[in-house]
Amino acid sequence: MTPPAFPAGGLQAPDITGPTSILNWPISGPRAQRRRKQRPFAHVHIEVDLKPTSPPPSTGLAGKVEKVLREREVVESPDLLRFTAGVLHAFSAAGFVRIRHWEAQPGGWLPLPEDRSGAREEEPLGHFLRALQSDAWSQLRAARSFSMRLGAMGHLHADIIVRRMHRERHHTVSIDLRGRFPEGVVDDLVGALRTRVPVRSTKVTEASYVPA
Repeated sequence: MTPPAFPAGGLQAPDITGPTSILNWPISGPRAQRRRKQRPFAHVHIEVDLKPTSPPPSTGLAGKVEKVLREREVVESPDLLRFTAGVLHAFSAAGFVRIRHWEAQPGGWLPLPEDRSGAREEEPLGHFLRALQSDAWSQLRAARSFSMRLGAMGHLHADIIVRRMHRERHHTVSIDLRGRFPEGVVDDLVGALRTRVPVRSTKVTEASYVPA
């Protein structure tokens, strides 16, 4: 993918795994007080393990993705594409509505969608739906992984890889958030993911603060 816009660095965040992890903040006590005063994060890396089941049928654009997959008779990687649609849906709900880069493996770099600023239907999930419908993107339907960079207001960036593991029905998502954002953004994003894809577990493996 395109090199990160914001290099990782700075102080390492405490408690990024375990019962008081960044995804499960304490609600009382001295530690919770300190967290409310902490600096914004500059970088957070999240590993998401998905359950070996397809996402439930959805309405709207997510439902249209399912219809296109059936019409195209996708055999090789239908679950990967369903999960990718769910992840895009979650990130759009969390405010990441601009596509900076995306690619499939195998297949390589994919052309960015046309710029249609201001049109709600042109959020990332809408672009993905149009990609599935296009014969020019046929390599997408045999992909083993799908990578993308999304942008949100406030100069936030999300680098995402959705991958299928060795032809098994096991999928994972790697997420790098870069920019300047409070801890609540991470919680909101993980919550949006859990409502749209079958998450087994989430784990923050790296985090750093914006320099003081």
